[in-house]
Amino acid sequence: MKNTLVLVGSATVIGVLTGVVVIGVEHLVEDILHEVQEAEPWVIAVVLAIGAVLAALLAYYLGGRSSSTTETYVEKFHEEDPPLEAKYAPGRLAASVSTLGSGAPMGMEGPAIYSGAVIATLFRRFKWTSRLDTTSLLKAGAAAGVAAVFKAPVAGAIFALEVPFRDRMSGERILPALFGSAAGYLTLTAIDGTDPELPIGAVEVTFGRAMAALLLGAIIGIVARGIIEAIRIAERYSTKGLPWVRGLAAGAALAGLFGLGRGLTGENVAITSGFPVVDWALQPDHAIWLLVAVLLIRTLGTSVAVGGGGAGGLFVPLIATGAIVGRIFADVGNAEDLTMYVLVGGATMLGAGYAAPLTAVIIIAELTGQPGLIVPSLMATTIAMLTVGNRSVSHAQRSGSEASEADAHTHVAGG
Repeated sequence: MKNTLVLVGSATVIGVLTGVVVIGVEHLVEDILHEVQEAEPWVIAVVLAIGAVLAALLAYYLGGRSSSTTETYVEKFHEEDPPLEAKYAPGRLAASVSTLGSGAPMGMEGPAIYSGAVIATLFRRFKWTSRLDTTSLLKAGAAAGVAAVFKAPVAGAIFALEVPFRDRMSGERILPALFGSAAGYLTLTAIDGTDPELPIGAVEVTFGRAMAALLLGAIIGIVARGIIEAIRIAERYSTKGLPWVRGLAAGAALAGLFGLGRGLTGENVAITSGFPVVDWALQPDHAIWLLVAVLLIRTLGTSVAVGGGGAGGLFVPLIATGAIVGRIFADVGNAEDLTMYVLVGGATMLGAGYAAPLTAVIIIAELTGQPGLIVPSLMATTIAMLTVGNRSVSHAQRSGSEASEADAHTHVAGG
């Protein structure tokens, strides 16, 4: 009982600290990004290029030659008493600010999850927490990071348990994830308020629309296979060659994609993590060819940012691409309510891309304040995951069978 109280108390403190760090980094990124977006298009293009080079250099020389954020949590989750070198945290967080502040199409949840994992590792160094399970503390930190970024405490807790695995949720020791998530969320909302990140009007989910979501899920599953492969290829190049050369090539490509997106739409659809793109997808009168073009631009942009060594998350970029696919689906089918398909599309792409259906569905429900989206999103995500198969954007995830074998090996070694 004493250990449980210490664990829950530790998880709560980790959640609060993570929330504070996330608020600081997020506000810094938003302030920089606001200034960038107010500039002339050519300035935005230059900033994108400079940001990519700077991020690659920071990650290489100060971040332990890696820009890994979310993947660090997934990797350490599966290790026995995992060491996480906190000395690289400033470099990776600085690389994240450079990546996201310049407008590269990656997400804030990456550095948020990484911050939570680092804080959890540091917390275990105290004498009174030294006997606690490190993985449990990591869950608390990661959950707090997701909860703080998306104002989604339930999704934060589910993420910490679900994402490390491709085909099962670890239900063990759920308390750290729940308390870490709640603490991170409450810290954020105490300062920034409780307004949903994607406020929308009421969405009516009918039986017919829910059935149509099954077809949308199959289509997104096909698209997701291509996106997963593109990101996996990009990851293989993210540590090759000289960092400044890699960053310069990525920066030039991002600047070109920005120019193309701005020329086609008149808006900055190629930059930022993706929530503005969801809003754009909800606007009327977009030609289908233009939606397809933006889908390709966003997919290439995120892949290029990853390949160049950018530091950031993939959650919101995946939501953005799914939202566009949902909009295309609604337009082709002459749907009356495109909002539902756009939002379900976003949830489905995230669930299929990360092999994390519950996290994706709950995030969309909490982001929008629309619990009615849960049913069609679950249906679509299930079909999408069947279409995608045993793949995801995360190379560190394990399948249930791999985890069981590792557990068995640990017990044998320990016994």
